[in-house]
Amino acid sequence: MANAKWRLKNPKNDIRLMSVTLGVSELTARLLANRGLGSKNAATKFLYPKLEFLHGWRGLKDMEKAVNITRKAIKTDERIVIYGDYDVDGVTSTVILLKTLQSLGANVSYYIPRREEEGYGLNRGAVMSLIEAETGLLIACDNGIGALEEIALAVSSDVKVIVIDHHEPGFVEENGVKADVVPMADAVIDPKQAACAYPFKQMCAAALAYRFAEALFGSFGREFELRDECLIFAAIATVCDIVPLLDENRIIAKNGLAALNADKTRNPGLLALIEKRNLREKAVSVFDIGFIIGPCINASGRLSHAADAVRLFTSEDGREIDELAEKLVALNEERKQLTAKAAEKIIQELNKQENLDKVIVIYDKEIHESIVGIIAGKVKETLCRPVIVLTDGAEYVKGSGRSIEAYNMYEALYRNRSLFLRFGGHAMAAGLTLARENVDALRQRLNAECGLTEEDFVPLICLDAALPLAGVTYKLVSELELLAPFGKDNPEPLFGAKGLRPVDVRAIDNKNTIIFTFMAGDNDRRIRGVCFGLNDKWRDAVNGLYDKWEAEKILAGVLRSADFFMDIVYSPELNEYNGVVSVQIRVRDFRVYR
Repeated sequence: MANAKWRLKNPKNDIRLMSVTLGVSELTARLLANRGLGSKNAATKFLYPKLEFLHGWRGLKDMEKAVNITRKAIKTDERIVIYGDYDVDGVTSTVILLKTLQSLGANVSYYIPRREEEGYGLNRGAVMSLIEAETGLLIACDNGIGALEEIALAVSSDVKVIVIDHHEPGFVEENGVKADVVPMADAVIDPKQAACAYPFKQMCAAALAYRFAEALFGSFGREFELRDECLIFAAIATVCDIVPLLDENRIIAKNGLAALNADKTRNPGLLALIEKRNLREKAVSVFDIGFIIGPCINASGRLSHAADAVRLFTSEDGREIDELAEKLVALNEERKQLTAKAAEKIIQELNKQENLDKVIVIYDKEIHESIVGIIAGKVKETLCRPVIVLTDGAEYVKGSGRSIEAYNMYEALYRNRSLFLRFGGHAMAAGLTLARENVDALRQRLNAECGLTEEDFVPLICLDAALPLAGVTYKLVSELELLAPFGKDNPEPLFGAKGLRPVDVRAIDNKNTIIFTFMAGDNDRRIRGVCFGLNDKWRDAVNGLYDKWEAEKILAGVLRSADFFMDIVYSPELNEYNGVVSVQIRVRDFRVYR
């Protein structure tokens, strides 16, 4: 992979005026401008994301209709079934709807398909079984927008259907004009459909379920007594589904995390998972949700059945809760081992190829079906290209894709939908099922149609500002917390510093970690820099500057007064060790020269 390009953002706003108007430092004002938040109203809502700033739920197309249908079903004791999905968003939206409907006295149950046997979304067999069980109302959450035939079957059998989804609807195109194709459900809540005028389009399903729950409680004239618990699950999905952490998503994520850290006991199942992962005594962060809690929830759907996670978060039996939390943690450890082994093998094989396809399509029968999406993501991050990983399912080839910003994977697949038995997703990710004989055709068509250039494959790191290490203080880190939580479209602030000569470097190769010590100003102050995942780059850089013997000494940490300089990209952070809090930097990228 080519070295990343560094680009310094250059906002056109009057930074000094923003600083004075908002009462923040000029650096924070610049960070806001870099994120397109140049107006006082937008910046204020971003800095202070209160729940009252959420858009009115009536703006969501069919929301009021869905509430009325559900309210009537509750009052007439109709059988309601929630049809969820097996990832974090599908599990949490199911939990939000289930607990809400139970609290309102509904006759409600849920159904989550098994990943390997049934695949994603509504399937004909499941719909038939729900019809036969005399289901009166079917609520599809985190799926349904593409299930045209399955929903038509349910509706034709007098089952009312509500779709709560955030995936892209299908479309037809004529003379360059696109028109959505949506299922003939009784209500379709999906802000991505063109007919929905809701001002924010990028919510996940759990956030939509939260708004639906809020509206449903209100329709009964009741306080939303599950607000904090539902908000926590919506925040977990918002972080894990990698939707933009702006606008409504930011409000939900920030307030949901605050609610979780204010009282971790609100949901016994979530508390058990937090305790199993040793997070009880600390403030749970976006990182903890995205890389510790979320993967455990996902693991249930990957290697077992996602119903285990739903049961964990809805059970009141202490023994069952403990057993389920332990099971999810164990499944995630198994998943990590499977993923690391498969991803390493694929990356090694691709690195041997002289000319990589623009869109990489991998078909490997050995890969476990449940981890193809994670592997696609790892390969995409390593090679900076769109990646689809396929493996054998029970009857057909199944796979998952992850994309880069320059390539809309959903539209590319939609243009070739005749190759698939099933598919769905959005610009950055997709899932698909196809016949084995169509694999080569998929690879050929995607690459023949692909307009990506070599420039699109070079990673781009956008720096918020140049900031000497002397400016990295506890006060700065505290002020940067105003912008948290960080994630998609609200990245962690990145700064650049030039001409640094580290006073100490220690590479820990078995942990793929480098520890730097830099001088921070003229007062003999030192600051620790931690770098993860770039040990190979460090070794190559040093070997390129020195002869074999000097290089070996530097890499071993013996020669500590080497005459080289570094430019770095970094983010400031706090490090807590044995109760002592200190400021350090996370080195994200570097260049070494003499």
